Formats: sequence, C-alpha cells, structure tokens
Amino acid sequence: MKKIFGFLAVCLLLLSANNFLMSQTKGFNNLSNESIFKDEASEKFGADKLIKGETIPVGNVIEPEFYRLGPGDILAIQNMSISVMQQYAIVTPENTLIIPRIGAISVKGQTLSQVRDTIMKLMKERNASTLAYVTLYQPRTVLVTIRGNTQFEGTYNFPASYRISSAIKASIKTASPSQVTMQESHAMLAYRDKTQETEKQLAKGGLPFTSVYSKRNISIIHSDGTNEVADVEKALITSNPAFDPYLREGDEIYIPFEPETFPVISISGAVRRPSSFVWKKGDKASLLLKLGLGLSDNANIQNIQLRYSNNDITSLSIDSALNIIGSDPVLKPGASIIVGVIEEEDLKSNDGLVAISGCVKHPGVYNIKLNETRIKDVVDLAGGFTNDAYLPLARILRRNQKLDYTYNIQKYYNENFQYSDLTLEDSVRFKISVDMKSPIVSCDFVSLFKNNSTENNVFLINGDLIDIPSNPKSVFVWGNVIKPGFVPFDENQNMKWYIAKAGGISSGAKENRARIIRGNNKVWVEGEDKVPVFAGDEIFVPRAPDLPPGVELQTWSLIVGALGATAALINVIVWGFLK
Repeated sequence: MKKIFGFLAVCLLLLSANNFLMSQTKGFNNLSNESIFKDEASEKFGADKLIKGETIPVGNVIEPEFYRLGPGDILAIQNMSISVMQQYAIVTPENTLIIPRIGAISVKGQTLSQVRDTIMKLMKERNASTLAYVTLYQPRTVLVTIRGNTQFEGTYNFPASYRISSAIKASIKTASPSQVTMQESHAMLAYRDKTQETEKQLAKGGLPFTSVYSKRNISIIHSDGTNEVADVEKALITSNPAFDPYLREGDEIYIPFEPETFPVISISGAVRRPSSFVWKKGDKASLLLKLGLGLSDNANIQNIQLRYSNNDITSLSIDSALNIIGSDPVLKPGASIIVGVIEEEDLKSNDGLVAISGCVKHPGVYNIKLNETRIKDVVDLAGGFTNDAYLPLARILRRNQKLDYTYNIQKYYNENFQYSDLTLEDSVRFKISVDMKSPIVSCDFVSLFKNNSTENNVFLINGDLIDIPSNPKSVFVWGNVIKPGFVPFDENQNMKWYIAKAGGISSGAKENRARIIRGNNKVWVEGEDKVPVFAGDEIFVPRAPDLPPGVELQTWSLIVGALGATAALINVIVWGFLK
C-alpha cells in the first residue's frame, strides 16, 4: 500500500513541475492545454473556410523580396516551438496582419520578405529559441486595368502573384468571346500567319524581324500615385522581377504604341531569335547577346562581332553561358551583334539511316551514304527479296519535314489554290487531295528490278523506309457489280475480266466510268484492255451521275436544237451552191 501511495506522490510531483515549467516558459500564458488545442482547432476551422474556393493559377513563382503584401493575402505560420499545426493569418483591408499570440502588425508597402523578418523578430522576442516558418499560402486577387496597344482593353481580376507580362498574356485568354467579332478574329489569325511566315523566312538567314518596342516600355501607374516602367525582355534574360513587377491593387497597365522611328539595337546571325529591340540607356553587349535566346547549333563562337553603321567593329569573346569575357561595352543606338556561322561543309554529314521492312531476307536498319546509296544497294544489304515479295505494291515512304502546313490547313489550301486555273468546283477535290497527300517517293519497283530501269534506281536519304509487301493474291471489285468482293488474282487478265468474275455490272451502273485503283498509291487508272491489273488493286464501278430533275431533258433539247441548227445551215449552204 505504501508503494502505491509513493508512486502517486511521485506522479503528482512530476505533474506540478511540468505545470510550473510551462507557466515559466517565455511566450506561453497560463493557459491550459485544453484551451490551446481549442484555439488551434478554431483557427484551423476558420482558415479552412477562408481558403476554400476556386483555385486560380499562380502565374509566377513568388520572389519574397519583390512581392508586396496587400489585403486578402493569406500567410501560413508554423511555430514548431508551440505546435506542429500550421496557422493562417490574412491581411485585412487596412493592410494589417493579425498574428496569433503576437498581435497586429502593419504590412503597408512592405514586401513578403520584410514582413517575414518582422514576424520572426517578434516571435524570438518572446522566445529566443523559437523555431518557426512563415510563407505566403495563397495570394490575393487584385483588380487591374490594361489599355493601350492591345486588342483587349479592360479591367481584369488576377492573382497578385501575376507579373505584368503574365497579366497581359492572361488578358488575351480571359477576354470574352463577345469582345471579338468573327471578322476581327479572322483578321488577327491572318496577320499572325503572315507574320510567322515572314519571320520564318528571315530567320533562315539569321535576319532580325521583330522590333520589340512595347515589351521594354510598359508603364504601370499604381494606386498610390507612384509609377514605374516594365522591361519584360530584360526581366526574361536577367530573371529579375524588378523589371517585370508583381501586380498591385488598382494598377493601370499601359502598353505603348510603337512610334514610327525609335533607336534600336539588334542581334542577328546564328542565334535562336534574331530580333531588333528598342535601345535603352545603359544596355550592354551582354544583355543584347542573351536577348537572342541562345546560339544556334551552327554558331561560330570565334566569330561574334559588335558592329555600328560607321564600320566600327569590335570582336567579342564569350563563354559557354554566353557571358562576355573581358570588357562588356555599353551600347549606343544602332548597335548590332552578329554571330557568325560555321561553314556549311563542316556541318554536313554524309551518313544516314534507312529502314527496309517486309519481304526481304534481312529486314532492318542500314547505314547509307548520301548521294551515293541507291535502292538496289539497300536491297542487296538486306539479302534480296523473299519468294513472297510482290514488287507492284512496293513503295518508299519519305519522312517529309516540309509538311508543316498541318497547323493551319486552310492557309495551305488558299496559298496553293490562289493562282490555279482550276474551277471553284475543283476546290473540293483539291482539298481532298491535300488531306490525303502521302510522302512517297516516285519509283516503279517492277521496272527497276525486272527491267533494270536505271531511272527508277533513285538515291535514298536519311529516314527513308522501303516497304516490300507480300502478294495479296486477290483483287477487290466493288461498286455497282452483282457480286462485289475479292476475286482471285490472275496476272494475265484485264479489268473487264475481273468485273465479269464479280457477276458483271448491276442495274444503274455506268461501265465506262469504271476505274482501277492502284494498291500502292491509290491512283485511279482507266481500265483499257492492255492496262494490267495487279494483286492488291481495287476495281470500282460507279453509278451514272445523279442529275437534278429536268437536266437530262434540257440536255436532249440542246442536242436537238443543235442538230436542227446544223441541218438549217447545211440547207442554206446547199441552196446557195445550187443557185
């Protein structure tokens, strides 16, 4: 019994000591554990309600030294010395932040970094050994106005985490469809396509096209009367938010119109973005070099020059990070950096890879020499054809990098049709042909391998695929025939024979419109008696064309009228001679 009373006494002593220590710890009031947990639960419940809602894209990573806090920002505070639970604090409309167990502090005009330092300082004043973390949990939403050189002037709601450049981009995406008419949308797309095409052509030679003016001179007027100028291009290169600031409440963003003339600097040659930019006082050669967004693969880093129109030329030396070695000259208006190009012969590779598949003894990938290796060479490397190989269906598929029209197919239609002498009715058929265009190489394998046609022994290029299929041993006859379907192949027969094997033509068929559709390229061929039919071909027998009511009667009336007129003319001529 004494042992039990002794154990209880020790427990009471320990509990009393714990309460005493808790009450003496700096930063703790004489609150019970229960009340602390209730406070934390209450704060968490309120914060959960606060942060619920639609999630908005952050837009940019927050740089604490540049982000200014404002009403609606939510901070997450975790004091590891007291609790492992995260607490939330919201900036009030008065630009005040209420910190749990510390009090209210003013954040007006202060950056996230400054406010974080203030909070940490107050916590350490209460407990020098405090271990705490303060971060921006959710940015506020601000109203900003965008005007000037933009199609989408207006006032927008954006997160304060957006920078000026992000807000301008987002204004285009968030603009209401009702703000853009169909004609305006078409005009903008047409302008974009023309601009891209011109820029692409100029970029091939390394010439600058885009004159970047507005991006370096965007004005921001803040609600407190202060203003600043955003230089988005410089911010991109230097990763410095000071040149592309975060949004604030009531900001008015003015995108300037491009004047007729303005001082420029440019970078051209072997860079990824040849461009011209408005000159700004203090611009250096290193900035202009990086505005080219990197060097092209064919850049000659031993030949980089800074030039002026008066033939003042300075050679520049750079490292792998595009940093200038040595002096970094301050630019004057008209400065141009030209990055030289490695001689084209040094970049050319005379090697390539082609593949051969299907009915050859050793299908696979083979090395070739450009302008040397031909089809027969690769077939020999592959061990020749197998017994199942069927040459009339063989073809070469070429990986065509020129088919870049797929992003705007209508533009491709218009470009290729505008100077044609086709009728408008032909435009539908032309569109079908464009859609089904196949990157095959013109080559007749039968003539090449059976008749030794040298003109069909074409050169191969890197990425070609030679496909040698097997003999399908049938021809598919369909359309207006009595028994459509596969007919066993007989190489000595013509189209009429296959139609007869399919039961002959059915009611409504127009036999003189029947065509052979080649199996290797889907080309339609008239099936004259001497035209061969190959295994894998198709034979299509169409109906007579459907004509609107009355058209046939009109046709016969015209024929009768023409015959009558001819007869009358003959009669006049005869009577004239008789007299």
